[in-house]
Amino acid sequence: MRANSLEAVYKLHMKDLYHYLLQLTGHPQLAEDLVQDTFVKAYEHLESYRGEEIRPWLFRVAHNTFVDRYRKEKRQVQTDPLIIANLNKQTQPGPEEDYLLREKLNNWLKALHSLPPVSRQVILLRDYHDFTYREITDILGLSLTNVKVTLFRARQKMREVMNADGL
Repeated sequence: MRANSLEAVYKLHMKDLYHYLLQLTGHPQLAEDLVQDTFVKAYEHLESYRGEEIRPWLFRVAHNTFVDRYRKEKRQVQTDPLIIANLNKQTQPGPEEDYLLREKLNNWLKALHSLPPVSRQVILLRDYHDFTYREITDILGLSLTNVKVTLFRARQKMREVMNADGL
């Protein structure tokens, strides 16, 4: 991969990585910093790129960058549901639809944040970013069985939390 192709990859995948990291951190500036750090690390570690699909490889680098930052800071930042609601607006709904959509998303995020970090990431990667199980195993460094079990249990827990809270 040459420098000009890395620039093309950046332009193609920067937004997806930003949204993923924003969902993990909840802070736009931190997500932007992590995207930049991700591409710096990707450039520095091009030798670890083996020609596989670039998107899962970049998400794995982004995941590792997030984990490194998380461990360094020793704290977890909560996601602001309004940020995610604004990101997910694809059409201009009316005020009532907007309120209901925002409320539904807030409830989903509330349930999501009741999960442990690994479960949260598996759900985000599978249900929000549409990665395959195999791609998730590569990104998070988990076994395929572990990803499937974690996703199953996380979805169960999400349903329990949402039903218990009347969401």
